[in-house]
Amino acid sequence: MDTSLSETEYKKYARHLILDNIGDSGQKRLKAAKILFVGAGGLAASSIIYLAASGVNYLGIVDNDIIAYSNLHRQILYNNKDIGKLKVHVAYNKIKEINPECSVCVYPFLANDNNLKDIIKNYDIVIDTTDNFQARYLISKSCYLQNKVHIYGAVQGFEGHISVFNYKSGPLYPDLYPQSLNLNIKECDMFGVLGITTGIIGMFQAVEAIKIVLGTGSILSGHLLVYNLLNSSFKILKIVPKKNQNLIDNSHSNRILDSNIISNKSLSLLMNQSTVILIDVRQPEEFMKYHLLKAINIPLKHIKSRKSINFIRDCLAVHGRDQKIVIYCYDNLRSFVASQILYKHQIVHYRLNN
Repeated sequence: MDTSLSETEYKKYARHLILDNIGDSGQKRLKAAKILFVGAGGLAASSIIYLAASGVNYLGIVDNDIIAYSNLHRQILYNNKDIGKLKVHVAYNKIKEINPECSVCVYPFLANDNNLKDIIKNYDIVIDTTDNFQARYLISKSCYLQNKVHIYGAVQGFEGHISVFNYKSGPLYPDLYPQSLNLNIKECDMFGVLGITTGIIGMFQAVEAIKIVLGTGSILSGHLLVYNLLNSSFKILKIVPKKNQNLIDNSHSNRILDSNIISNKSLSLLMNQSTVILIDVRQPEEFMKYHLLKAINIPLKHIKSRKSINFIRDCLAVHGRDQKIVIYCYDNLRSFVASQILYKHQIVHYRLNN
């Protein structure tokens, strides 16, 4: 690939060229970079736009999804005229409008273990803009086997996460979310998301890709950046790549362990031996439809409140060692998040694994 800059490109990227950390050589690196997106939804939308506009001249997109009205509030690559079209085809045309020199390869099918490894080998960096855990495990595995950098992003409600995996032998995605958790839901479908959240996190992913290409700045390898829009806060968690898959908060000594997981059979035995408080962390309408016998409902969004934490502590204080707290949900993600919150408050508990 010819990485020399044309007269038009010198004009187009003039504000890049005067930056000490980019300059002529850096812009040539951006032009030569090969970046693959797995997923063409909300995270990809803003990231694709900025990388194409920044002068990245080789982009790939894997996605088999069709544009729907429910996508438009966050997937800014698309509009009403695109409803019913394949996302990758519309994205291709939008990239060409932004950067006509960019070579764009689209893969209009679902990524799987067989095809992804053959696609990834042609790229330097993989930007993970999927919305489910199984796809992320697949991307992590493929990037590890092909020695490619994996830039992760995820959103939920008003919060987003970003990290970089498999960078210079750094942690992998399963170090953050061990596969033993059996997580299998789509965050946006289950929890909802403010549209702009995806745009912000997607841009952060683009930033990490640019820093890696340029060889400048601090890369989010070994760390998880958590951004909350409601209070404009940033928090950085350290990811420790150990066999027990611990996630350690820099500001706390607590660790999120798998050792507190119990099965339905173990729960029955526990209830015969001790006083057990079952806490269902689903929404009230879900709880009303079905819940385990004698369970109480503390929705996930309320469990970190002072009132809820004090209630749980009071329950433990009444019965002492004979009192056991068990967190559960029909999916394991919400119970896992609730477990993190209780660990943060140093509350000993169990988590029911479905």
